[in-house]
Amino acid sequence: LPLFVKSVVIAHDVEDFSKIWQAMGRSRTMNETTFSIYKNNIPAGLVEEDSGLGDIKKQILTKLLYTRNCDCKMAGNLSSIYQTLIALYNLSQESFYYSDEIVNTFIEKMEKTIATKVKKIEGKIADVVLGNSVPAQILMHIFRDKFQRSSNETVAKNNLSIKMVEVLVRQIVRQKFEQRLPSGDIYDDYIRFLSGEQQSLMEISYTKQQQKQKQKQKAKSQDNDMMNVFDKQNRLHFISKTANYFDSTVDDTEDSMKKTLSLPVSVPIFSAEYSFGGKKNVINVYPTVQFLYSHHIVPKYINGDVQFVLNNNSDHQQFYSDFVSSIAKASKTEEMEADGNGKLYSKVLVNGIKLSNVQCSIVGIQPGVYIIGMKDQFNSHDVGNHPLNDMLQYATDELGFVLFDKTNSKNVDEFGPYFIEHYILLDHLSSQEMAQNVINYYCNHKEKLEKCLGLYDEKQGKGFICWRFLFNQATMSSDA
Repeated sequence: LPLFVKSVVIAHDVEDFSKIWQAMGRSRTMNETTFSIYKNNIPAGLVEEDSGLGDIKKQILTKLLYTRNCDCKMAGNLSSIYQTLIALYNLSQESFYYSDEIVNTFIEKMEKTIATKVKKIEGKIADVVLGNSVPAQILMHIFRDKFQRSSNETVAKNNLSIKMVEVLVRQIVRQKFEQRLPSGDIYDDYIRFLSGEQQSLMEISYTKQQQKQKQKQKAKSQDNDMMNVFDKQNRLHFISKTANYFDSTVDDTEDSMKKTLSLPVSVPIFSAEYSFGGKKNVINVYPTVQFLYSHHIVPKYINGDVQFVLNNNSDHQQFYSDFVSSIAKASKTEEMEADGNGKLYSKVLVNGIKLSNVQCSIVGIQPGVYIIGMKDQFNSHDVGNHPLNDMLQYATDELGFVLFDKTNSKNVDEFGPYFIEHYILLDHLSSQEMAQNVINYYCNHKEKLEKCLGLYDEKQGKGFICWRFLFNQATMSSDA
């Protein structure tokens, strides 16, 4: 049955009419609704007169207004046109990558260096792109094609000169980094249109609105996942006082909260045992405090034992000493002899991690001992100042990309980024096809795996995440 039998719609503008079109495509109930639509000043021939009820989607006027709405609303956003400028810059330089001088806009604003850097970037892009005939013509064509679709006649009919394009490029760069002031001329109209909004200089478009709605829904779902983690019985309290938070974050030695979030908890959040070649080994994974604040945690992990460990975190040096003692005891008692039959078996003993779409960093300390943190928590820049720096041997993310490696090992039976134990862990945490391939070759084609690894020069990267390069290089070496 239809949700509405009869509906009257006064389509005040193009957007209202377009929404009707979109609703008709999405809603089965509205497809059974009769609409009476009143619109003034319709040109002759666009609507069938005296034909009674008809399908709104078949009217010529409907398609015309919908197309016009798409031209207005989906002109893009400022980020997309800025990326177009970067692509043309790379084309001019015959480069695949672009090295941006502004990595963190917030930091640059705080240090009051952003204006100088933006001025340098806008000059560099304008000179290089417009200094080459092919990229300059491509950009001119893109601008003209976009502007002729504008509902603003001033924008649609204005003939761009190469000088105007140069000014516009510079203003796009300034607007991207929020350093542009309204100029009160045609360039304000250009920037409004390229920002996807006809009434203001905000970077927003129809597509952008949909993306924001989706992000809000995703954030809401994640909040629902996290509610149990922050239940009273699973709650952790940390207090850190500082006179100037921004100044403290500049120096890692002064950032007390960052140091607290990096603390490893000596209670395993994940344990698994595996047996192969006559030995049974145990893998223990210890989380950082920051990882406990992610939505990857099973609430019951934060029990009395975890809270007891973390309640004694005021002395960080002693905390790390206790952690080292704890893992030393565990590693001595959790490797034992077992009957071997040439197959690899593994099973999970303890699991406090939600194993769907885990995004993390995994740091290897020694065989059977790993620390798991947030995706960007262990990187080559921060690890040098970490209190356990001497013990942190290598790190990868959940996909297997190697973040750093001190072992320089290329052996599947030795601790390092190629160690079979690491891929057993990745298989449990993220069910990566790459990890399953490594395990399969280790069990059934170990000789071939070791041969390919011995020939691989690691120029394309470390770890079995470079599986295709590793085997291709071995094939080429054999052919040679």
